[in-house]
Amino acid sequence: MQNRLLKLSYALKRNTTLNNKANTIAFLHIGKNAGTQITHVTKQLKKYNIKIKKYHHKTKLADLSRNSQYFFSIRNPATRFLSGFYSRKRKGQPRLNIDWNIHEKIAFEQFEHANDIAENLFSTNQIGNDARAAIKSIGHTGAHQVDWFYRCAYFKKQPPLSIIRQEFFNQDMQRLLDSLNLNIDIKTLLTKKSDLMHSNDYKKIPPLSEKGILNLEKWYIQDYLFYRDCEDWIKKTDVS
Repeated sequence: MQNRLLKLSYALKRNTTLNNKANTIAFLHIGKNAGTQITHVTKQLKKYNIKIKKYHHKTKLADLSRNSQYFFSIRNPATRFLSGFYSRKRKGQPRLNIDWNIHEKIAFEQFEHANDIAENLFSTNQIGNDARAAIKSIGHTGAHQVDWFYRCAYFKKQPPLSIIRQEFFNQDMQRLLDSLNLNIDIKTLLTKKSDLMHSNDYKKIPPLSEKGILNLEKWYIQDYLFYRDCEDWIKKTDVS
């Protein structure tokens, strides 16, 4: 009886919680994946009667109704980790100023740079314990991109309109515009203003070492496979 009630509760949530209007497209916002720039572009589409709603980072695909039209963005897990670490280290500045929580405070007191965490993820001593605690405690670095598709078998039963790869931003955003039958060059909608983006200068910080990158590939293995599956989906939809 309890299981039946749980299933009914989940079904009701799917059908009522975030039921987008028929003419509204959902942007499933995975943190540190070019979300600010995507938002800047999509806001300009209102004048073309295209309504796109950006959801909070906490919103997953399972929270959207099954009839929702949506898209999302992805990023190489290692560079996403790097961006997430330094974004939170500077508390989101200059665009935002969100103070650390107690767990982030401890993490940044223990690890000055992202590579310090990456290199120690699989160490069996105390610094390894601290590195694993830190990566799970810092906003953005603790969440896997594939977590946004929990209980949804990725997006096979509910395919997106498009997938935006941060590494191929212009190309993939242009594909989204084309799918919406908009005769617009993506370059006319872009901005280079730093206050609109969570940009960061990496010139003065240690790069990820070979060991650090290998450790991140092991730690984020699900996301590397997810990224590959997303690329396969893009190739198949391009052909069709």
